[in-house]
Amino acid sequence: MPKFFASALLFFSAAFAVGSAQAAISVPEGSRIALAFNEPGSTAIASYHGDTFMTPASTQKLLTALAATLYFGPEWQFKTRMLAPQGAIQNGVLKGDLVLQFDGAPDLTRQTLVNLLAYLKQQKITQIEGDILLDISGYGGYDHGDGWSWNDLPICFTAPASAVIIDRNCVFAQLKADQLGAVAQPIIPAGQPITITSEARIVTQQEYYSGCDLRVDMNSSNNYHLTGCIPQQVGSPWPLSFAITDPTAWGVQLVSWAAKRAEINLTGQVKAVRHVPDNLVELAHVPSAPLKKLLDRMLKKSDNLIADSLSRALGHYYLNRAASYAAGADAVRGILKNKAGIDLGSALLADGSGLSAHNLITAKQMLQVLDYMALHDDELHIIELLPVAGMSGTLGSRGSVQNPPLVKNVTAKTGTLQNVSNLAGFMKTASGKRKAFVLMTNGLTFPPAVRQALKAHRIASPHYKFERQILEQIYREAPIEITEQ
Repeated sequence: MPKFFASALLFFSAAFAVGSAQAAISVPEGSRIALAFNEPGSTAIASYHGDTFMTPASTQKLLTALAATLYFGPEWQFKTRMLAPQGAIQNGVLKGDLVLQFDGAPDLTRQTLVNLLAYLKQQKITQIEGDILLDISGYGGYDHGDGWSWNDLPICFTAPASAVIIDRNCVFAQLKADQLGAVAQPIIPAGQPITITSEARIVTQQEYYSGCDLRVDMNSSNNYHLTGCIPQQVGSPWPLSFAITDPTAWGVQLVSWAAKRAEINLTGQVKAVRHVPDNLVELAHVPSAPLKKLLDRMLKKSDNLIADSLSRALGHYYLNRAASYAAGADAVRGILKNKAGIDLGSALLADGSGLSAHNLITAKQMLQVLDYMALHDDELHIIELLPVAGMSGTLGSRGSVQNPPLVKNVTAKTGTLQNVSNLAGFMKTASGKRKAFVLMTNGLTFPPAVRQALKAHRIASPHYKFERQILEQIYREAPIEITEQ
């Protein structure tokens, strides 16, 4: 069996070993894996299928985090601006249109909008003789990325990273589901500008986990229709959360609500536009959290909305193009090459979050990103934002790293999609060295009974054993031998 040693740079095309392992580590049945690791700064890279293109899933957020930090800097903020025509304010009346310029800030809330509009009243302005215009001209293209799974679109982790983001473009409701065989009844909290209709049947837990899912059909103007099944919930309603389907309509409705709460008398309408007058001056603005705080949530919680908002913003500001997913991908690629010397070559970037199944990157390319982060850690401070095994974020409860010697010694970004489970980050080894590593597992699947047990959260993923074995060998700087079934 071909072999390589961790201390030397060797490449092998089939199986490999670092030294002579006591027992081979079996790849999960039928899956494809790629592995690469090294000491940051060293040209000695141990790899197994390290040049094979793989689906990165959320490990792609590492690229977005590095590009955003390099270009924007840690203190950069999105700004939602309020503007009006020069000289339009007279005797407490704004004679003309008020413009709210949306910049894709992922942490903007409806209450923040109220506070922004309340600035007018603080300045003794109580009436607008015109419209409130939602300026979304900085954004172009679709609000969902190419290659996103269509059946994930109703779920809040795929909320659209659009120009208008309010309350994370996610809405909450409930389903009354207490009587078996009946149709579940939606409960929509006051102030939520959505419509939910239901034909969803209430079934037992066993029937639900046997394959009768709740299905959501999304229509324009944030209307949702429920079919399929929902498990019985006695005592309290079943919680629901939906990604907004029409962020522009969502913005119009919530800005109308915010203007009333701020006690602004509006003679015109609230509407979204892509062209605004040239003679506008800023009255006030609301900043987002600084980039370093956004990245902390993005990396620890694997926050897709923040990642795609940042990627699209990079496309807008770095390339001076309308903020689209394609522009964002081009910007990330350009920034990494021009500022970090990382050439992604034939890698395919479709978004900033890793949600797209179209994304492709090699383990060695991802290792270059980690290498740069480690060598410039004093300037970037990105590594400290990553989840820590058994302690924080998406590694806080990951089954493969909960026990010694990995717990607290692995700091990494997870990446999970259907049939994909990846890790990319850093490890403190038994000898105290820092190792950067990338472990990608694609094509991961299990028998139907196992999938049902995973869906019901009765078991941990069986592939965690493989993942733990690989990581423990890296930790010990011990021989690794991999066999494929």
